[in-house]
Amino acid sequence: MNRFVMLRKSEGFTMIEMLFSLMILLTLSLFILQFFSIIQSQIGTKNRIHPKEWEIFTLQMQQEVRSSKSQDVVGNKLYLLSGEDLSLIEQYNDKLRRRVNGEGHEVILQNISNVKVEKDGNVIVLNITDKAGQTFIRRFHPFIKSELVADE
Repeated sequence: MNRFVMLRKSEGFTMIEMLFSLMILLTLSLFILQFFSIIQSQIGTKNRIHPKEWEIFTLQMQQEVRSSKSQDVVGNKLYLLSGEDLSLIEQYNDKLRRRVNGEGHEVILQNISNVKVEKDGNVIVLNITDKAGQTFIRRFHPFIKSELVADE
């Protein structure tokens, strides 16, 4: 009897079947590891301010402060006068919101625990702490230097 024919009739796996199974196992494990990595990163950022979110927020605030005619801080709230519109930036629960002429609710930053707004000369200083305890500080320099007296 031919030796090759005898091996083909056996009940075991061939080398090709074994390599194919190993390739499938390795591919599945790669996808599972990536899946767990994504889930872990999402859970870890739940109470934090995402770096991209912070960057977008600072760019929008810089544009708003620079385009305003006058800026004032009253009671830890930032008032910006642009044309006929008075914008109010304030903390609302765990969010930082923007209201125009006392109306609306535009969320501009979320997952925050504390906001401190100060005016250092003509410079607006925002000190924001997220829910995870990380502190972000940003100084905004207006183009036009004037005072606004805001009534609440």
